[in-house]
Amino acid sequence: MANNIRDIAKLAGVSVTTVSKVINNLPNVSPSTRARVQQVIQDQQFIPSHTARGLVKGKSKTIGMFLTTSLAHPFFSKVVVGLESALKKTGYDLLYLTLDWNPEYSLVRHCLSRNVEGVLIFGFQENDLNFEEIIQSEIPTVFIDLDMMGRRAGYVTSENVESIKNAVYYLHELKHRKIAFVNGHLDSYVGKQRFEGYRRGIQELGLPYFAEYISIGDFTKESGYAAMKGFMQLEEPPTAVVCSSDMIAIGVIEAAGEAGLSIPQDLSVIGFDDIELAKHTIPALTTVHQDFDTIGNQSILLLNDLINTPHSPPPALIIPTKFVIRKSCAECTR
Repeated sequence: MANNIRDIAKLAGVSVTTVSKVINNLPNVSPSTRARVQQVIQDQQFIPSHTARGLVKGKSKTIGMFLTTSLAHPFFSKVVVGLESALKKTGYDLLYLTLDWNPEYSLVRHCLSRNVEGVLIFGFQENDLNFEEIIQSEIPTVFIDLDMMGRRAGYVTSENVESIKNAVYYLHELKHRKIAFVNGHLDSYVGKQRFEGYRRGIQELGLPYFAEYISIGDFTKESGYAAMKGFMQLEEPPTAVVCSSDMIAIGVIEAAGEAGLSIPQDLSVIGFDDIELAKHTIPALTTVHQDFDTIGNQSILLLNDLINTPHSPPPALIIPTKFVIRKSCAECTR
């Protein structure tokens, strides 16, 4: 395996200068030579450390973003608005980087080939890709809703545990004792955190833990709809449901309505996110408000610090949430 660019130059049959031009995406290299050098780099799984740290000798003023979910999803689109406002302040452009899921794919090589100065990683689960590769490369990186850290990598997320725990406490104050929870992926960071919040709330309040009151799916309306259908088949259905997203909550409300249940008289429902649609559901949804603008804004500003201040400490920012009481919860009467 090649250890330096001299090895790459020898294997590709070119000069060290040519290899450097290819690595830094500079002109005056023929397409065939560039392709040959890139193939050798890929075959040798070679990542030049000086390039991984600096990416390019000049400043591209470009940040790359890897995103797994469509921007049409209300949570992601709201965060992107926050990203854009901070991009204007810092003078960076945002480049959406398309993933290739084949086993040979390298996040680091992709970043190098696009000359980005730093990268945002958004909407992933911990085991989706080899994130350790990009952390070890020391490319400035900020993860959103994924608690991964390195010397030049950190994360931004919302307060998930306390937010869900507080939702459970609120329902308990309304005399609910049969409180169900519909979660997203348990292998996602926020899924784990929000489940932990539910578990702590139930435990601290001395409520019984019923496995049948927990549904694990994804963060979609369909997941909430299916979960509520299941709850209604139980001998003792829940009187309240805490949801890991507003879209889940909307699905729960829809399934309950089809079964003739009235919200909140027969069932109380709490969401998470406070997307625009939450205030327009019937009844309006009580939910946990995430500060989308701050998530996006701080992600860019912290990444800017990592790029321009090499010795700045890696961020681990947890952004407070707000509990928004609307019309989807009521005192339990049964």
